[in-house]
Amino acid sequence: MPETLKLRLIKNAGWLFGAEIISKLLAYGVVVLLSRTLGPEGLGQYSFIFYYVGLLGIFSDLGVGFYFMREVARDREKLVKLLPDVLGFKIVLAVVNFLIIVGITFFLPKPGWMKLLIILAGAEAMLTWVSYIFVRIMYAHEVTKYEAIARTVERFWAFFAGGVVLYLYPSLTPFIITLLAGYVIRELLRIKWGLRFVENIAIRFNPVAWKELLKKSYPFWLIGLFTLIYYRTDMVMLSLLRGDYETGIYRAAYMWIQVAMLVPNVVIPTTLPSMARLWKEDKRTLEVLFRRSFQTLSLLGVAGVVGYYLLAEYGILLVFGENFIPSIPVLKILAFALPFMFLNSLFGSFLNATGKELTFTKITGFTALLNVALNYILILNYGASGAAVATVVSQGTALLLATTKISDEFK
Repeated sequence: MPETLKLRLIKNAGWLFGAEIISKLLAYGVVVLLSRTLGPEGLGQYSFIFYYVGLLGIFSDLGVGFYFMREVARDREKLVKLLPDVLGFKIVLAVVNFLIIVGITFFLPKPGWMKLLIILAGAEAMLTWVSYIFVRIMYAHEVTKYEAIARTVERFWAFFAGGVVLYLYPSLTPFIITLLAGYVIRELLRIKWGLRFVENIAIRFNPVAWKELLKKSYPFWLIGLFTLIYYRTDMVMLSLLRGDYETGIYRAAYMWIQVAMLVPNVVIPTTLPSMARLWKEDKRTLEVLFRRSFQTLSLLGVAGVVGYYLLAEYGILLVFGENFIPSIPVLKILAFALPFMFLNSLFGSFLNATGKELTFTKITGFTALLNVALNYILILNYGASGAAVATVVSQGTALLLATTKISDEFK
């Protein structure tokens, strides 16, 4: 692997790793403060609001963002050509998606105050969806430090400002409003720093160009859609089928899984632009990069299973307290999904970066539908533990299918 590439990957990984460590610790602190103050039910309501908005954000991108990043990573000259149309399209999609959230929310079997918070979260999400184009620009230029700083600033705000608000007003409404203010700060920083890579900003509302974009980006949208279903369905279905308490129990266990996911969250954004470029320039170096990433994620995933299974009781009781004892067996089950989740992140990024997005779309589509079916059956009968089993089976299935395709590719 060329030395310059190694240094760039190490530098980018360092920024993201530092930001992920700080962000996860502070996010962990926010969840702990909330669970200790409002209990499993409050944690369940908080989780439902943001997972629900995230799940309904299915029309906010249509795969355009990832396609845009890949193309700019391969050829920086395409930034000037693609950005105006991409930005205009993203603005329209954000508004349309917000209106969809508002329309569906009115029919939710939830109290009025929760519906209002969902709408506020959806309004802020419009800015998030648009600002992420500027994150894509930075990643395409293989620069990660600005996104790392933006994430860290938002997490500090959430922990300290959110903590003060929660202490003074132990209620979910002022707490979530405070978090949304932090999100706005993060998005404005993303836009500010992303513009450093753009000489002249322009926005074009050109439906003809959007149609051409969709012809190339729709596989990435389907992947994103299925991934959203994959990772958001369990929390939303738990809330609707079993209530806020069961959702809070599952969320406490799943928080530890999200902490572990900082590993692929650092490795993947760091290596993906390089994969896209090396696919055209140097396939031998790409194979070396992939194999080293595979070995690292495999070892860390197995270590995560052993550690979480043995220390589940200690971790849950220390952090959340005795009210969350039912989360212990849920975490032990979820631990077995870690190696699958680590490697699925790598395999999916490899297939997307190397032009095999349709293959990955089929894999994620099948496993997303499997995940929904398993969640419905298992949640009704086993609650949070059933949702955990559904996650393990779905992730394992996805890895099996992706491994077959990757093996064929290297042959």
